[in-house]
Amino acid sequence: MIVAITGTPGTGKTSVCKALGLEYLDLNRIVEEERFYTGVDPKRGSLIADLERLKEYVWHESERNDVLVIEGHLAHLLEPEVAIVLRANPSVLAERLKQKGFPPQKIQENVEAETLDIILAEAVERCETVYEMDTSGENVDVIAARVRELIDAETEAEGEEEGVNGRKKALREMYEPGSVDWTCFIEEICMSGTYQSNEE
Repeated sequence: MIVAITGTPGTGKTSVCKALGLEYLDLNRIVEEERFYTGVDPKRGSLIADLERLKEYVWHESERNDVLVIEGHLAHLLEPEVAIVLRANPSVLAERLKQKGFPPQKIQENVEAETLDIILAEAVERCETVYEMDTSGENVDVIAARVRELIDAETEAEGEEEGVNGRKKALREMYEPGSVDWTCFIEEICMSGTYQSNEE
């Protein structure tokens, strides 16, 4: 089984994965090291990932693992069985990206993507099971423990005991896609460019 930890840059994917206590594949590192890219985006200065080659690599790796955790903002595009989409309040996200040294244009772009649920919508379209979790204002160890609980529930043997399916159902309802809503930020962020102008 492939489990993707995905979300807009700045939502806490890498920090959570480091705190999980599980081995995981850092897709950004793999794209760079294995040269799974087709060029560089001239506008963003980032590598353009070759998703077909990356997907082949990941699925090959999954054959050697009962559970393969993959991390990155492209992870859900590789059609894993389970996607855990980390979310963050747009104002929290903007501050995190500012601290990471993102330029104003990239902050604005990522805050807009988060507000409009872009990654969540893509994950729902491509993945069998999707969880959505708000990381705003939470300790990374707390989030990692919640993510670990989801992974454990999804990877326990089906029918092993009656409680397994009940727990999985309860968690799927608790972290159901659509449970996080940033629509109140749409006008402020997308129309006025608030975060871009604040960073200039």
